[in-house]
Amino acid sequence: MKVGLALSGGGIRGVAHLGVIKALEENGIGFSVISGTSAGSIAGALYCAGFSVDRILEIVLDIRTTRFIQLALSWKGVLKMDAIRKFLGQYLPDDSFDSLEIPLVIAATNIGSGRTEYFSDGPLIPAICASSCIPVLFDPVSFNGELYIDGGILNNLPVEPLEDKCDIIIASHSNPVDKNSDPKNARDVMERALMLAITCNAYSRKPLCDYFIEPWGLESFKVLDINKASRIFQIGYDETLRFLERSDLKEKLAL
Repeated sequence: MKVGLALSGGGIRGVAHLGVIKALEENGIGFSVISGTSAGSIAGALYCAGFSVDRILEIVLDIRTTRFIQLALSWKGVLKMDAIRKFLGQYLPDDSFDSLEIPLVIAATNIGSGRTEYFSDGPLIPAICASSCIPVLFDPVSFNGELYIDGGILNNLPVEPLEDKCDIIIASHSNPVDKNSDPKNARDVMERALMLAITCNAYSRKPLCDYFIEPWGLESFKVLDINKASRIFQIGYDETLRFLERSDLKEKLAL
């Protein structure tokens, strides 16, 4: 049976996807195709390129001591993606969807047309950058003559590209909503509002999934809490093991 895996965005919370994948792998579950938005596109690209989950986690942990974000002096955003593009280039030197071992689909938001676009061929790194471009925090990404921002704005759980390719669709959602939020300032309110909107569009796609994994315990982590990546990974791993205990996923794949 062909298994598809959809990975949501979520900033550093997306490291939970690595824990989810590791737990699924250890239980004999592999993937025929993966889709991802934002952080999910980064995790998905590295995994589809052949990196082990443990190696990807090492790469993420190394970011803490790597200066890859540079200030941008423009009206469009606070930061620019140049250093992130260089960072990805270290690990994805072929910069092509064709070089991946597992097919990958990446979702990004075309800010001009106001529509989600899906990338599955051609240059890989520009598609990842477009999908990961958090609005206001980063400059929009110019790609193929269009401007793009974070794919999660319109589709934070890109299940649709998997529907005609897979027998079973598993979703990993790393943005559970904190039910006891207490914003302290305007920035907190803006981040909270964006999180609620993004999470709502992900939940709307839950019925399209056969299995929906949402590791609870991620609620308190901020988008850029890179120094907490190990804890986030462990939450994703532990929660997925518990999910497998109560679901029939392994049994269905054994049929």
